[in-house]
Amino acid sequence: MKNALCLFVLLFSFSALSQERLALKNVDQNKLLKDIVYTYNGNDQITILYWFPVVYWEIMSAKDPKIITPEVISQLKQMLGNKSIFFAVSGKLNTNTQLFEAKDESYLRSNISVVYNGKTYKPIADAKLPEELKMLNDYIKPMFSQMLGDMGSGLSIFYFEVVDNTGQNLLDPYSGLDYSLTLGALKNTFHLPLPSLFKDSKCTNDGELFPANYEFCPYHGSKLITQ
Repeated sequence: MKNALCLFVLLFSFSALSQERLALKNVDQNKLLKDIVYTYNGNDQITILYWFPVVYWEIMSAKDPKIITPEVISQLKQMLGNKSIFFAVSGKLNTNTQLFEAKDESYLRSNISVVYNGKTYKPIADAKLPEELKMLNDYIKPMFSQMLGDMGSGLSIFYFEVVDNTGQNLLDPYSGLDYSLTLGALKNTFHLPLPSLFKDSKCTNDGELFPANYEFCPYHGSKLITQ
């Protein structure tokens, strides 16, 4: 039974990874955002968690090199090294003032974690961040804060170092091993590889398209084919 389960997992992983990658300029950014952004709205609490892998910036550059040049992408990769960027904002809307009351960064830092392959990781302390990453924060935080309106004032940026024994970043959007981002009791699992980075699968019955991480048609039960 155990061997059969392992074989199923391997076959499913192979199926997901065998899909054809999309050229970066052809990736649908709206679909990508659905893959990398988690939103929770309940119990008088609003929380948004973002994962911004380097491929996000590469896609922006591929679509319009005037917005983000290849040189900027190269500099970004050099600054990040093996680190991963996450944004977080959490709080509640004051029904009297209609203003968003954000939890402070110290709360977010204490409660945010990455769980990868059974191991929990905490964000790198600000004091340990190189100066170039602090400067990067000064550049990207106002940009995304403005996009969020009132909620933007509570946006915090965190860097995680989730690496293997050779120092390679394990949070790879093209890899086949899921991981989770938690903030207190909230938990979001990022299912890898990100389906938005691959061509959709097609149903052999009616030609309907489904995300790349679907192996079977949910309506006909037939095995989907890659394009």
